[in-house]
Amino acid sequence: MTKWAWIALPALLLVGCSKKHEQPAAEPEKATLHEVMKNEVDTRADDVWAVGNAHIDEDAGMDGKSMTDADWTRLAGAATTLQQAALDIANLPNPIVVVKPGAKIAFEDTDWGDSAASVQRNVDKDPQGVRDLANSLAEHSGEIVTAARKHDAGAAGKLINELDGICESCHVKYWYPSQRKLIDTIRKNTGEDPST
Repeated sequence: MTKWAWIALPALLLVGCSKKHEQPAAEPEKATLHEVMKNEVDTRADDVWAVGNAHIDEDAGMDGKSMTDADWTRLAGAATTLQQAALDIANLPNPIVVVKPGAKIAFEDTDWGDSAASVQRNVDKDPQGVRDLANSLAEHSGEIVTAARKHDAGAAGKLINELDGICESCHVKYWYPSQRKLIDTIRKNTGEDPST
């Protein structure tokens, strides 16, 4: 055997021995509806409201005179991230999973709260409705972005004020229908609306 063969053969054996069996990459864990709502939608909606609340006028609209260019940029950025969060919900894979096993949602342990299991049943009955409402939120958020880029305080204030109603349209149908029943009972018995 030549000198080069004695060098090459051990090198080839080392390469062959060190080569690991290729394992398939682990599939990334899919986000749940609750995680996207809590970690994305809620926090980003709060960012939009924070700008609106800091510049509210006496008529509960937006005081455009107090808004700086940085405030308009912050509002547009917050609404853009809210729009993306809503699209993240609309694009959750089928079936939509509400929570990971053992996880709880807000108010689950109260007498008037809904359980994660009941929310899952609500979503399973109408997953397209969840997607449609998420797309409505995305569209609404996009309108806030447009108003912010135009520095249109009238439109931005109105849209920010409407945001809570957009969110609630999903919450009362899927997340907290028991609260809706409680509100309806109070209205019936007292004539008052506790949600206002």
